[in-house]
Amino acid sequence: MKKIILVLTLIFSVFIFSEPIRKISVTGNAEKEVMPDIAKMNFRVYTKNEDLKKAGQENSQNMENFKNELKKKNIPLGNIETYNYYTQKTSERDTAESKKTEYYTTLYFAIKVTDLTKIPDLISLSESNKIKSLKSDSTDKSIYYGEINRNNPEKATAISDTFKVYDNVKSQLARLGISGNDISVYSYSTVSKETVDNKPLKTKDYHNVYNDFVLELKDINKINDVIKIAENNKINIQGSIAFDISNKEKIESELYNTAYEQTKTKAASILKSSEMRLGDPLVVSESISYQNLAIQQDYNYSRQIAQSEMSYDEDMRVNSAGISAKMMAPAPKPQVDYKPQVIKLTQNVSVLFEMK
Repeated sequence: MKKIILVLTLIFSVFIFSEPIRKISVTGNAEKEVMPDIAKMNFRVYTKNEDLKKAGQENSQNMENFKNELKKKNIPLGNIETYNYYTQKTSERDTAESKKTEYYTTLYFAIKVTDLTKIPDLISLSESNKIKSLKSDSTDKSIYYGEINRNNPEKATAISDTFKVYDNVKSQLARLGISGNDISVYSYSTVSKETVDNKPLKTKDYHNVYNDFVLELKDINKINDVIKIAENNKINIQGSIAFDISNKEKIESELYNTAYEQTKTKAASILKSSEMRLGDPLVVSESISYQNLAIQQDYNYSRQIAQSEMSYDEDMRVNSAGISAKMMAPAPKPQVDYKPQVIKLTQNVSVLFEMK
């Protein structure tokens, strides 16, 4: 029992006479502005076919052609990685078979009939030739106006059919004793109309194949070249372009060392006027942040496109000679400058040092 009491007494004495650990907390930070030298670009290969196998083969072929052309033009690349590949089946109405263009020709003619006994024959003749209307003049009852309508998918045929009916009518009128001088055309016209037949619209099933991939470009000056090559192979760019730094880890390490050395210098400077000296670090915490000014490029890209289009519109509003020359050429496609801005890296380090 006495031994236990003695041990407890010794432990209690150690707590009473031990000195508390003195500590000092300081922070350091380091910054560096770096121009990005690599870009990560997202693309999508999209193909569609009634046959799933053909859609997949076309998708793969477009991708392979894209890679081969990049290699042929010595575009410096990192990884090309597919992160999303899927197929989707859709049904679409096939309206091509249900719509057609029809040409309608209308011919207006006038007949002078002085013998009223021939009016029934004239009406019968009109019905047999499917003449749309036959009306008498409101003031001169001896004059009748007729209207012939014919239609055909071919414009020339529609006109020809209409005049054939008219010539046939003239021949029949001659047999009735009505002279050719008493019948005349005073107007005709042809118009086209798009019609839909009564057949039920067909639906076709299509297989859509999507291949989303990211490409790492090691020379950001080649961005527009890569986009052009992609367009030539039916590949579209997706979303924004992410700019990055190839030796980022090395820069982060350098910034950390600079910030840490700064904390030691600050702590030593604080203790310089005292009798204490700097001890070992007890706790170290760090954080690094990136102020990527290139994020604002999304807005700048849109503005550049708008400015390019406005510039083209202004060029078009010149004298008539200038307009005629430029109207013959296609509108220039705005070239977007994808040049990034500086990325600012900031490293913060907080250290809790022991003071001795």
